[in-house]
Amino acid sequence: METMRLADLPSKTTRQIRLHDGRLLAYAEYGDPAGRPVIFFHGTPGSRLFHYLDESIAQSLGARIITPDRPGFGLSDFKPGRTLLDWPDDVMELADALQIDRFAVAGTSGGAPYVAACALKIPHRLTRAVMISSAAPIDAPAATKGMVWLNRLLFSSARYSRMLAKLSWGLMNFAYHQSPERFFDFEAKLSPETEKALLKEPDVRAMLMQDYAEATRMGARGTAWEMTLLAHPWGFRLQDITMEVYLWHGEADVRTPLGMGKYLAGTIPNCRAIFAPGEGHDVMYHHWKEILSVLTSWGDNGDDGAKSSRKRQTRPKRRTLSSEAKTVPAESCSTEEQVRPAPEKTTRRKRQLVPAGSGDNSAVQS
Repeated sequence: METMRLADLPSKTTRQIRLHDGRLLAYAEYGDPAGRPVIFFHGTPGSRLFHYLDESIAQSLGARIITPDRPGFGLSDFKPGRTLLDWPDDVMELADALQIDRFAVAGTSGGAPYVAACALKIPHRLTRAVMISSAAPIDAPAATKGMVWLNRLLFSSARYSRMLAKLSWGLMNFAYHQSPERFFDFEAKLSPETEKALLKEPDVRAMLMQDYAEATRMGARGTAWEMTLLAHPWGFRLQDITMEVYLWHGEADVRTPLGMGKYLAGTIPNCRAIFAPGEGHDVMYHHWKEILSVLTSWGDNGDDGAKSSRKRQTRPKRRTLSSEAKTVPAESCSTEEQVRPAPEKTTRRKRQLVPAGSGDNSAVQS
């Protein structure tokens, strides 16, 4: 089977912004560019290229899906020592750069715990929070019951040693690059029937292959660090989340088993959980329209979605960044060649973006 080329994917929407600490953060957009914003968190490993292939669903529901690469994945710079609770700050900087005031967040698999972190830390910026096939703290009751042996091994390695985690994922990446086809055939053998059927669909398989390749373009360090975070205490209490959280979980999931979903549903105080009988880690593919409907249905009391996409008004108490976030060509020059942050300003200015690949570093207002 021919693997989908990068040019065949909607990577033309890829942009990068320079964060206040100097790191580059990459993201891609899907769906309705004028729709209600949903910031989507990919799995582990994963990248901005992960998306539901039928974009007509997002377009029909008016969803603007923004998928960033987390630090160390894809085109986002690695952040040494980062924690789960650091991610909401990056998300807010991304939203500010796009002049988005309020937005929904959703995440799948290893990306879903970051939804919980955002729900705890920045509920004032969120409209909805959705966790899909989520990992749970590894020491939760029955967390690993029914977990496939490979995932159990990877979690155990990361829990025992950061270096062992890096070695384990280095071997995984080596196996992938030796033969992506055989790698995904092996993954399918470890999966329930619904996932096996999904991996036989050429378009889905090609997207997942490209996503894995992009996720690991900088090696195993990003994945190893993230697995280490997930395999240890998360640094916050799920019981302290006050906003409503939606959860979808397959009852036949062997990667993040049912016990993980049950623990999350029983621990997050205001959690609306949906457990899908007979479905595995691919529950998102079977319920995408339902999930997006929840993510875009907020604001029916008069606070409509247009406000969240509107250019933000000055708010005296809100922190602003000292530098202007700019997009830079996503797949070209080295870090030294990227756009540098502007000097600190004493007056507030509109955020500015430059289309990736334009070859022009002069800013154009969006």
